[in-house]
Amino acid sequence: MLRCITIDELLPGMYVNQVLDDTGKVKVRSKGVVRSEKVIDVLRAKGVERVEIDCSKGLAPADNDAPEEEVSTPVQTETHSEKSTSDQESGFTSESLQAAEVLYQKAVTIQQKFLDQLKTGKGADVSKLTALTQNILESVLDNKDALMCLSMIQRGKDFLLEHSINCSIYMAILANELGYDQDEVEQASLAGLLMDTGLVNTPNELCVPEKQLSDSQRKTYQQHVSESLALLSQSEGITETIIDIISQHHERIDGSGYPNKLTDDLIHPLAKVAAVIDEFSRLGMAAPFGQSLPNNKVLKSLSQNTGLDQTLVNRLIGVLGIYPVGSLVKLSSGKLGIVSQKNTSNLLTPVVMTFYSINSGHYSEIKRLDLAKSSDEIVASIGPEEFAINLPKFFSEVFIHQMPG
Repeated sequence: MLRCITIDELLPGMYVNQVLDDTGKVKVRSKGVVRSEKVIDVLRAKGVERVEIDCSKGLAPADNDAPEEEVSTPVQTETHSEKSTSDQESGFTSESLQAAEVLYQKAVTIQQKFLDQLKTGKGADVSKLTALTQNILESVLDNKDALMCLSMIQRGKDFLLEHSINCSIYMAILANELGYDQDEVEQASLAGLLMDTGLVNTPNELCVPEKQLSDSQRKTYQQHVSESLALLSQSEGITETIIDIISQHHERIDGSGYPNKLTDDLIHPLAKVAAVIDEFSRLGMAAPFGQSLPNNKVLKSLSQNTGLDQTLVNRLIGVLGIYPVGSLVKLSSGKLGIVSQKNTSNLLTPVVMTFYSINSGHYSEIKRLDLAKSSDEIVASIGPEEFAINLPKFFSEVFIHQMPG
């Protein structure tokens, strides 16, 4: 049910569907759960006077505060299909995937130009990155599954570019899940883009898992933290929180990290989040930068890492599931599929979109398969290289346009 209320009636916990009236001072992002009074104050300061809230997605006004208007729109009300899939998360659609792909490619373009600037020594202009993180947060709030899927699929050869974008996306996802307010989530997302920028000046042969480096090589590699801070030292919009995240995202709660071997209470809470996300992204990336682990093994590795805050690891696993959206999985029937929807009541039986037959070695018609209602099952989470599949190309050119509803 949609209701129109004034800004003075807006409360934390309500879901704003759109801004109805404002003074036109600035463009305001219009969708999402209001997480604090601070957010309401920001909306009021930006000239927002009336908003439309969705009572099915958030807190509703008290009965004695009956709304001056009530909007009833059949498309927006709960349907039978929504009720019957209450154990399933929303998943993604062809339309949401296409929108996420546009945003992802925009992120690639903006981040690539930023990194190229750093390589040429022209300084770091983070203004466009700030706007980008706002777009990323909006996409996370609208349909995080679509954006997660893109980040899982779009894996090429530019490790720093992809790693920074993935960190930005998942910092926004996890910080939002943890209840940080909008400003803090945006700072976390921006820090994800920036925290490894010092690697632009690090020799490629050192950008491998640290256990493969000699002691002297490891010391050189670890200097990328201070290099990141130096590159960003004259940039506007770099808050103390962002500096803390960048300087501490390689610290570990057991004191085994660097550069200062900080322990639990001395590490900024969002830097602990960054440590988890940094490891999550790196482990899943291709060698030599990463270890090309399937997503379920990435999550298992995180859960065994005593240097990471396991409360945060568990929250990330709760968001992603055992088989995160976008994971490539092999089924007992001999089919390959992309996980499209998590089943919250049984994490072993997500919805997958099958698209390839291992037996014939060919692509097949894309079909939606709910494993909770099928005798088929996942036997392994795999990487596309196991079957010589150009997954990013297939995904962009075929999958998102032909996937069933």
